Amino acid sequence: MTTVDQNTTHSAEAAALGFWYQALYALLTLVEQTTDDAAIGIEKLDDIELQADGKQLLYQLKHSISTAPPPITIKSKSLWKTIKVWVDALPKLTLAETTLHLVTVGGIAKSDPLQILTSAGEDRVDLAKAMTLEAERVLFERSQAAEQGNKLPHSERISGCQAFLELTEIDRLNMLRRTRIRPESPTVPQIEQEVAANLHILPAHQRDTVACRLVEWWDRQMVYSLCGQREGIISRTELQSQVSTIVADIEQDKLVPELETVSHPTDYQPDGMLFRQIDLVKGTRGDLAKAIREEWRAREQRARWTVSNPALVSKINDYDLLLKEYWSDLHLEMVDNSADQAEEEKQASGLNLLRWTHNDAPTTIRPISEGWNAAYYIRGSYQVLAINLQVGWHPDYEELLEDSE
Repeated sequence: MTTVDQNTTHSAEAAALGFWYQALYALLTLVEQTTDDAAIGIEKLDDIELQADGKQLLYQLKHSISTAPPPITIKSKSLWKTIKVWVDALPKLTLAETTLHLVTVGGIAKSDPLQILTSAGEDRVDLAKAMTLEAERVLFERSQAAEQGNKLPHSERISGCQAFLELTEIDRLNMLRRTRIRPESPTVPQIEQEVAANLHILPAHQRDTVACRLVEWWDRQMVYSLCGQREGIISRTELQSQVSTIVADIEQDKLVPELETVSHPTDYQPDGMLFRQIDLVKGTRGDLAKAIREEWRAREQRARWTVSNPALVSKINDYDLLLKEYWSDLHLEMVDNSADQAEEEKQASGLNLLRWTHNDAPTTIRPISEGWNAAYYIRGSYQVLAINLQVGWHPDYEELLEDSE
């Protein structure tokens, strides 16, 4: 990979993680609320907009994929980019009813004037003066560079600095009085743990499972919102309702289809036996694509169930026996009818059996659990069984694949 490719990949990863962090932090923020009228939106006036108790809270989020993110200072690009966003939003705000939050996974440099923003009650006069001097320095150095014909510095800070200086002194101070910095905030991998820790009302043994399912549900809501399939604001009432649904499912030992709308990773490589089984009956690219997708979903679902509840292993195994029985009746009939058939006819019969697992089996065989209505588990489980050579599509699959056992 070239240097350009590495930089592009790094940038794409950072952007993707940045948006995911934004979504997850919104979930954590809403979970932390205690007022019934709380509601949160993504990418409204700010990265996150929270309404609670008749007040408005705007959050600008600064995530980093670095293992040791640099501390924020009065000179940081992230600070001045945030200032620009907030100044632009001021005409739409009632500042006395608004709090502006800058959330960063890094810390604040020691002795930096920004330290004052970690506390709500500290005076901001000295900070306003320091930021004014810094903004003026940025503009002066750009002006000086322009006069000398040099490259203009501070390109990522200039907009914020200009916007800050265009405010009156009292407006600068008033904005800073409504500003908070949240340093050393949880990173993407830590947020799910923080969500679980805030589910105080639940028994301790349920919190991790509920948090995991809550994050998955939240991710779907974010996608639906981006696609225009739902309103972009989620209320605390809706969140509480989802928590109650998840808890009810756990207590009833109800199996939940968690992966019905989830695609397998783009780099997923299934076992080679899946390809060989389908190749024996000359399956198409479409047959193969469906098999890979559903096999991943079923395998991932099995893993999640057994991790969350090891007692489900026997339920899964018993259901596999049922799937094999249905398959066996059809396969034996196919074998009996293929005794005098040419290879092309055997392949055609086997392809029909493969497609039966996708098209007909989900509506023919009872679901693994009462209330289960997702087809991917049966479809994918047949592929899992085929990989293990417990079922097959060709009449002679065992003989043809015996070298692979």
